Amino acid sequence: MFRFGRTNGYLTIVLIVLAVLPLIEAFFVIPQLPDSVAMAFGAGGEPTRYASRYELFLAPGICLLLGVGMILTARRQAGVSIRDSRVATELTYRRSIRSGLVMTGLLNVCNIYLLAAAFFERGFSLAL
Repeated sequence: MFRFGRTNGYLTIVLIVLAVLPLIEAFFVIPQLPDSVAMAFGAGGEPTRYASRYELFLAPGICLLLGVGMILTARRQAGVSIRDSRVATELTYRRSIRSGLVMTGLLNVCNIYLLAAAFFERGFSLAL
């Protein structure tokens, strides 16, 4: 993990935490939900589709897979550029890890919204 520099190692640790965090949140919130939860909402915030509460594990699972995939992609791309120079290798790795951080950060926000909407049974309304 620290093969590509100390900063890149720390960024990788943050990426792993951001990839696992939605799964931990889901394990705490989902058992408290009813068997059927609102999954889609109309413009006024009223539920339009109900599903099993276990469908809420889908977003954290995708976040985990994409986070791990970004780490593997970063390692592979840095391994290809290792012939060029150490600086190029570290920059290539850092660029991929930063992309993963942005992606998992956005997926964390989406997961929090999904869990909150299911918990409060109310979506985001577009009141005009």
